[in-house]
Amino acid sequence: MDIILHLLSHTFEDTWLTFPILLVTYIIIEIFERRPSSNDDRIFFLLQKLGPVLGALLGLLPQCGFSILAAMLYLQKNITLGTMLSVFIATSDEAIPVLLSNPEMYSTLPILLILKFGIAVLVGYIVDFIFKPDIIKFENMEEEDIDEEDYEETAVGSSCPCCYTQYPLIVSALLRSLKIFAFIFVTTFIFTGLIEWIGEENLQAFLLTDSVFQPIFAAVFGFIPNCAATVILCQLYIAQALSFGSLLAGLITNAGLGILVLIQYGASKKEIFKTIGILFLVAIISGFLCIIFA
Repeated sequence: MDIILHLLSHTFEDTWLTFPILLVTYIIIEIFERRPSSNDDRIFFLLQKLGPVLGALLGLLPQCGFSILAAMLYLQKNITLGTMLSVFIATSDEAIPVLLSNPEMYSTLPILLILKFGIAVLVGYIVDFIFKPDIIKFENMEEEDIDEEDYEETAVGSSCPCCYTQYPLIVSALLRSLKIFAFIFVTTFIFTGLIEWIGEENLQAFLLTDSVFQPIFAAVFGFIPNCAATVILCQLYIAQALSFGSLLAGLITNAGLGILVLIQYGASKKEIFKTIGILFLVAIISGFLCIIFA
């Protein structure tokens, strides 16, 4: 009992400051997410025109809806595979709020975002060059071809479980902050307990710390379509149990709910495995390069 109380006390000391920072961050995100969506049509047209560049920019925004939108537009052949992948690669789910909640990570976050943007744009254009996309231009579509109800159903049915848009802004931001703080607290508690129990060196050996194989492990883990996955990846990186290259690999494969939307709305197995395969390959290569040149 004394050990548990000691671990709880130590964990609280390490994590309490993250909650107010998370709350402020999520209030700002909620304000952005709840803005009037009168420019959505313009975004659709620009995605076709600018492709992976705009896709990567949208993916960087801490809003899970963009990966869902990209998957739906790709299924309707309105955007290219490269554009969809650029959104998936740039998406970071809850990584930005978690890293922002730790002041020691402020220097890491810009580097992470710049790398994800650059990789997303590069991979997007390479994929489109290889697969020679053929898309349906919005201006060539009949009015009835654009099923707005489909988009609304997708937004509701595939909405992120970490979001609470049915509640007022402050309540939603508070609930999101509490949920992510709970993930952070539990992860830190378990990690601290494991260090006390088996020792830091043994734990690092188990997590393949400083191993070239760690990015593979992180990339596989990143495919888990839940915000808890990104929280755990970030917490392991903050605790120095995960290398920067492994963090990058895990966040590249973590495409929010985008892959689930492809599966749910009938993408062919070939398209699904192609998407997963490209993400996995890009994640591993990026992680290895970071380890080599870091």
